[in-house]
Amino acid sequence: MADEGEFDIDTRVQMSGLLLKKPFGHKANKWQKRFFIIKEGFLLYYSESEKKSFDRSGHFNIHPKGVIPLGGISVKPSDDSLAQGRFEIIIGHNDFKGMITLATESASDRDQWITVINKSGKVTWKNAQIGEAMVQKLEDNSKKIAEEKQAYLEKLEAEAAALKEEKGRKEELEKMAEVLREEKAHVENAAKQLREEKEFTQQELDASLLAMREVEQVREKLTKTTEEMASQLEDVDMQRRQLDEEKQLAEELLVEKERRARVLEEERTKYDETTSELKMSLEAVGLEKQRTEHRLKQEKINRVKTEKRLRVAEDSLRRLDRALKESGVKIDIDLETDVSNLRKFFEEEIEEARFEAEMPVIMRNAVTANVEFKRQSRQIEERDLNVAEGGPGPSKPKPKKRVSQISVNQDFPPPPEDI
Repeated sequence: MADEGEFDIDTRVQMSGLLLKKPFGHKANKWQKRFFIIKEGFLLYYSESEKKSFDRSGHFNIHPKGVIPLGGISVKPSDDSLAQGRFEIIIGHNDFKGMITLATESASDRDQWITVINKSGKVTWKNAQIGEAMVQKLEDNSKKIAEEKQAYLEKLEAEAAALKEEKGRKEELEKMAEVLREEKAHVENAAKQLREEKEFTQQELDASLLAMREVEQVREKLTKTTEEMASQLEDVDMQRRQLDEEKQLAEELLVEKERRARVLEEERTKYDETTSELKMSLEAVGLEKQRTEHRLKQEKINRVKTEKRLRVAEDSLRRLDRALKESGVKIDIDLETDVSNLRKFFEEEIEEARFEAEMPVIMRNAVTANVEFKRQSRQIEERDLNVAEGGPGPSKPKPKKRVSQISVNQDFPPPPEDI
C-alpha cells in the first residue's frame, strides 16, 4: 500500500467498490470478486481484501493486480446473467484480444459504473499529467536504484583494486572479484527470494485473517450454542423439580388411596356382616311368612265360620229381644247374665277377627327388609367402583337400620272400643 508521500499525485478516486469479474483472455464461467477503483483514466482492480485497507486509509495502492486504460474503450450493459441475479458490464477496445466482463448485484449499480467509466474514458490533460508523473516517478526510482547499484559496484571494484595493489597478485584480485560477483548474485537471489517470501507471507497473512474471521464466527456460534444449552439445562432442572414434586404428590395420593382402600375394606367387612344378618333375617322372615300364610288360611276359615255364627247369634238376640218386648214378661236375672256373657263372647270373637285382619303387616315388614338389603348392596358396589377408578374416598357411612327377626307375637295397635 502506497502512502501519500510516496508519489506526489492526487490519491482521490472517482469511484470504488466490489464487482464480479470473469478471467480475461480465455472462456470461463467462474466469477471472481475483485475490488475496483476508477482513478482518472484508469480502471484498477485488486483482491477483495484490499477494500478494507482502502476504507481504512483512504489511499489506493499503486501496485494493483491489473490496470485497464479507459481511453477509447466501449462499455455497454448485458442481460446474459440476469436470471442469476447479475447485471453485466461489457468493456471492449480495439487493442484488447477479447472483452472484459464485469457484473454488479443491481441495475442501479451497473448504470452508475457505466456512467463513471464513460466519463473517465475521455483522455484529459490531467490524466496525461498523472500518467507522466507516475512514469517519471518510476523512472526516477529506477535511476536511483541503478546509481546505488553502480556505487556498490564501484566500491567493490575499488576494494578489489586496493587488494590488488596491496597484495600485488592479479590472480587473487580476480578471485576476489569473482567471489564478490558471486556474492552479488547471491545477494540478488536472496533479495528476489525475500520479495517472493514477502508476497507469500502477505498471501498467508490474508488467508490467516480470513481464517481468524471464520474462527471468530465459529466462536460466536459456540458461545450462542453454550448459552442455549445452559438455558435448556435450566429448563430441564426446573422440569426435574416439577417431576419430583409431582412424584411426591403422587406418593401422597397413593398413601391416601391405600388408606381409603383400608377404610373401604373395613366398611366392606361391616357390610358383609350386615348382609349376613340381613340374609338370616330374610330367611327367618321367609319361614315366618310361610307359617303366617298357613295360619292366615286357617284363621280366614275360622273367621268365616265365626262370622256366620255371629250373624246367627245376632239374629237370635234380636228375635229374643223382640219377643221379650212383645210379651212384656220380666226378664230373669240369670237370663240377663247369659245374654251378657253371650255379648262378651261375641265381642271377643270380633276382637280376634280384627287381630287376624291386621296380620298382613308382618308381610309388609318382610318386604321392607328385602328392599333395605338390596339398597345397601348397591351402595357397596358403587363405592368399590369409585375406589377402582381413583374417585373420591368413601363418605362416612350413615348408621344402618338393623332389621331384627320379626316375631309372630308382634304388638299390634289395640282395636277400637266400639264395634
